[in-house]
This record gives sequence, C-alpha cells and structure tokens, in this order.
Amino acid sequence: MGHDYGVPLKFLSITPTRDNEAAPGNRLADKHSRLFHGKTLDEWLMLQLWSSKYLGRAYFVCETMAHRDKLEAIAEKYGVELLVRPEGMLHEIADTGGVPISWAAKKALDAEWFPLIQTPFVVAPCRPPGFFDMMVEAYLAAFGNPDYTRNQMWVMGGYSADAAYFEIDDNNIGTQPTKELYLNRNPRTRLTTTQHWIGFTHWWMSAWQLAAGRHDLTISPVIVDIEPWQDIHVDTQDNWDWAEYWFAKKILSKGEDCYECYRESWAQALRDGHHRLSANG
Repeated sequence: MGHDYGVPLKFLSITPTRDNEAAPGNRLADKHSRLFHGKTLDEWLMLQLWSSKYLGRAYFVCETMAHRDKLEAIAEKYGVELLVRPEGMLHEIADTGGVPISWAAKKALDAEWFPLIQTPFVVAPCRPPGFFDMMVEAYLAAFGNPDYTRNQMWVMGGYSADAAYFEIDDNNIGTQPTKELYLNRNPRTRLTTTQHWIGFTHWWMSAWQLAAGRHDLTISPVIVDIEPWQDIHVDTQDNWDWAEYWFAKKILSKGEDCYECYRESWAQALRDGHHRLSANG
C-alpha cells in the first residue's frame, strides 16, 4: 500500500438465511432449524463472524418478520443485524441467493461504506477460528492497491481436486462445467462451492452482481488454498454427518470455547498495544 493511516480494513458481511419451518428445503428439509453440535447453522456462523477482528458489520437477510423474530435473540447476542426481504423477493423467480444479497448490500452500503465485502453462507459451517481474518489478509496480500489492479479484486477459497464443479485453470480463468467433471489434473484444478470469498465493494457492486447466481466463475478470483473439509456444503444427510465429523475433529478438538479464545487473543493484543488493525495487517 502507498499509505497506511492506521485505519482498519473492515469487511461487510451479508448472509441470506432460510426459515425451513415455514418452507422446508427440497434437499435437507430441516437444515436451518436442527442442531449442529448444539447450535443451529445460523448461530455457528454468527459466532464465527463475531470472533473476527476484521468484521465491521454483519447482516442476516430473513424471509419474513416471523423468521426475524425467531433469530432475534441469537442475533442480538452476536451483534448481527437482521433484515427482512421484501415480500416479492420470496417469489420463485426472484428467490435466489444472489438476489437478497444484492438487495441487502445496496441498503448497507448506501448507509455506510466498507472497503471489503463477504457473503458467507450458513450451509458451509466448517470454518475454524480466524478463517475470515485469513481471507481478509489473503486479499491484502493479493491486492496492495485496488486502484492499480485491472483484474477482478476478490479472493476465494478452493482446494486441489480431481473432480470439479468449477474449474480454474493455470491462467486463473474460471469456467463452470454443465455437470460434475472428473478432470484428473490435480493439483491444477481447484474445487470450490463459492462459500468463502472476500471482494472489494466497489468492484463487487458493479461486477459481482452479473454473476449473482453464485455459480458463475467466468469472472476469475485469486484462489486461496483451504482444506477440503472447510468447504463442505450441507445439502444432504451425508453432508451433514461429514461436516459434523470434521467440525468435531478439527475445530471442537481445540476446545468448546475456541472462537471466544480466538477473539480474546487479538483483543488482548490490541489492549497491550502489540498489534493494530491496519491496511498492512
């Protein structure tokens, strides 16, 4: 960076969530209400965001006022703000993940600007403490100054795999096969379900919305290597069981309070003057 004024590069987080008691999902009907190691998927994400040192503001986009009322207590606990979709956004022609995200992002950024944006989904729960901070720091390492960057200004987590739903080649060009492909090009191929990324808000508002269906990687991010278990998308009972296994093995094994401990570690460093949140980390 050319300048460092000691101003934290905070990110805006926006998450659409479901009320499956009112409208059960087609694949795993109760995934938004059942408990995953004692908490709902919504609560785990709120806790993970709460523990991040780079979080500026977090919004969850609810489906109805009744849905908002169900989440109000845990949202207040973790400092998450709840928005309710306009009624017409629940119609099937407008009800995709990208639509409520774009709507909420515009509302949020009209009120307060944030340099970075993140849209984590509750259905990818296996994020260890510090995951979001790692993504922000990967962004800072990749893009020192967005004004001088001609390519798309975002980073996304992915991992080496032979099977690809979204392929990113050696030139960092992404394409989406029409169905799952087995490419046998490990490690050149990266598999990702687009659950984890950080982007520059000004670029995001103009370009990411063109790919708001979430699964279009004709725009090319910088790939950040993550572990496959960190990208488990819970859509089936097998996914759920697999995610619970890895969450216990890799995250809860560090302690039930690992997120609280992570938050306290960086907060204590700030209090001691050993670290400051700045554009240069």
